[in-house]
Amino acid sequence: MDIYKPFAAMLKDCPVHKISEADSNKFVILSNGEFYPFMNCIEIFDVDGKTPPNTHEEAFEHFYVIAGSGVATIGDQVIPIETGAHLVVPPKHSHKIENTGEGRLYVFTTMIPDEKFSKLILSGSQSSLDEEDLKVLLHKG
Repeated sequence: MDIYKPFAAMLKDCPVHKISEADSNKFVILSNGEFYPFMNCIEIFDVDGKTPPNTHEEAFEHFYVIAGSGVATIGDQVIPIETGAHLVVPPKHSHKIENTGEGRLYVFTTMIPDEKFSKLILSGSQSSLDEEDLKVLLHKG
């Protein structure tokens, strides 16, 4: 018997949150660690938005740039990123993502295992997708 059940949803039905109201990025949770041993989200960075430097004890984090441009810093290495770029950060490596482009930066992110990251996101303030987000994510326009 499977312990995991299949899951499907539409983007419009996925929760959107900021970890903190003051944050310059928001997360669209596609799947979370309460149901699976990993999490997927779309992280949307406002212009000049960035994550704080962070490290995961056990999790591998994969980033795929859907749209926009910026830089990823892993340890002392600074890596330019743009649409189509992807990178994997192994456990115990300090990293951050910064939007250095002229528009928003959209990044599809996966963490394996979740390390309660989705729970942290979902405990933050609710947010929403605007017309610009929908245009990029649904390829409208």
